[in-house]
Amino acid sequence: LDITDRRRAENINQALFNISNAVNTTLNLKDLFVSIHNSLGNIMDVNNFFIALVDIKEHTLHFPYHVDTVDDDFSSITDFNMEDSLTGLVVSQRSPVLMKKNQLEKRASQNGVRGVLPMIWMGAPLIIKDEVIGVVAAQSYLDPNLYTEQDLQILSMVSDQIAIAIDHKRTQDALMKSEEKYRYLFENAPSGIFEIDLEKFRFIHVNEFMCKNTGYSEKEFLSMNPLDLLTEDSKNLYIGRLEKLSAGEMVSGNVEYNIIKKDGQQLNVFLNNDFIYKNGKLIGARAVAHDITERKKAEEEKIKAQKISAEHEKMALVGQIAGKIAHDFNNMLTIIMGNIDLALMDCKDVAIEKTLELIYKETMRGKHLTKNLVAFARDQEPRQEFFRINEKIDLVINLLKKDLEGIELIREYKTGVPELLADPGMIENALINLIQNAIHATSKIEQPRITIKTDCLDDKICFEIEDNGCGIPKEQLKNIFIPSFTLKGDKDATGSYKTGIKGVGYGLSNVKKYIEQNNGNIFIQSVFGSGTKFTISLPVKELGGS
Repeated sequence: LDITDRRRAENINQALFNISNAVNTTLNLKDLFVSIHNSLGNIMDVNNFFIALVDIKEHTLHFPYHVDTVDDDFSSITDFNMEDSLTGLVVSQRSPVLMKKNQLEKRASQNGVRGVLPMIWMGAPLIIKDEVIGVVAAQSYLDPNLYTEQDLQILSMVSDQIAIAIDHKRTQDALMKSEEKYRYLFENAPSGIFEIDLEKFRFIHVNEFMCKNTGYSEKEFLSMNPLDLLTEDSKNLYIGRLEKLSAGEMVSGNVEYNIIKKDGQQLNVFLNNDFIYKNGKLIGARAVAHDITERKKAEEEKIKAQKISAEHEKMALVGQIAGKIAHDFNNMLTIIMGNIDLALMDCKDVAIEKTLELIYKETMRGKHLTKNLVAFARDQEPRQEFFRINEKIDLVINLLKKDLEGIELIREYKTGVPELLADPGMIENALINLIQNAIHATSKIEQPRITIKTDCLDDKICFEIEDNGCGIPKEQLKNIFIPSFTLKGDKDATGSYKTGIKGVGYGLSNVKKYIEQNNGNIFIQSVFGSGTKFTISLPVKELGGS
């Protein structure tokens, strides 16, 4: 993938992650819809966008969320007909639809479009457990080429996550209202409800939802031991909880079990338990069983998305390290070219001269290659991504662990530091350069020490990297961020660095650029002969805001 494709893939993965995570961070469906809209806005144009929820059996369609620059009529439809609207077309086909101007005009002439006619329209079904529960759609009244088949594929992929999020949030909201108003509302609850006699180990009540979800009839349930419904691990958990309760110990009223359906498939359920006592003795339990199988699947998808994102970070790091290597490699090529020039001046053999010219040509190609590699490593545009600075520092330390051998490393991490919203690759590159500089600065110190601290002050996330190394002469402090300026190698007038340590002068200039590109600041304190401390501060931000 090129950089644009990779960044687009990262944005899609981030949108999927945000939608999945919104289930746990939003208070209600309305907030969830707003979050979904914002997430989609990061990967495509959704200025005209709606989410429709359908009840096919009741022939109803309503629009709990819509944003439109032209059409303001999103009234609920109580006589929903799949033939007379674009939303109905998606519901009936159960597949994504992209309609361009000529197709829309043709369908409108056949009374197949409701409301204002757009110039382009696309929609994808929201499907849960093989049932269409709604449609997510976007349209444009101005640009007939705004969306492509690739956009439709993305919307379709995101719609799966939206359906799971909506389904979970709807069930979650329904369960909350049920518990607040009618805690033991039975037959009409959107979750399984049952009651167990713990003296006889038998179900004594079970609702229709529980029967439907597991495939067992009410009669079959009432003849079953609750243990018959559980997997081996869940049986052990169940028995252990009962033993604690019988011994007078407290256990949580909430627990997750894996139950076996009649057809052999497994369901993940979350139980809200209420234990029944008589004269101080445990005799029974009531429970609301919430099917979280889809949520578990969504969590797995989130983990997959995080792994993909981590792989992209690794690729970015490879580019950064390659750029660093390229500087030294370029210097080697310059030496080779210089010697070839000298050899050509004295060469009398035509065959050897041609060979030298070929070597010179290929060496020049190598210089161009390294030049492009350095440019790539330096000029990536910042991408916005949440990550924890403590974890990022640990990652860089692990990368540099061989170079850190023999150095006392002190980590003083502040707990509770918010996640940093910045370009993880740029911050990682900055950390590599700063820690590498500290390693070089302590190369002649008898007891080298590097201290790394993190903190959060007001609205800033801060980290410090301090060493007890050679320090920087006072008169040179003003130059350290200038590109190509270095105090290492043949510029080491004070003999502060071990032989073999060289610098190209771009490390700290890149660090400053990366920090500033992410709206941060970098400060330096250094005493020659005593050590150096770099302090970096970056703003605490929210995605899409300040």
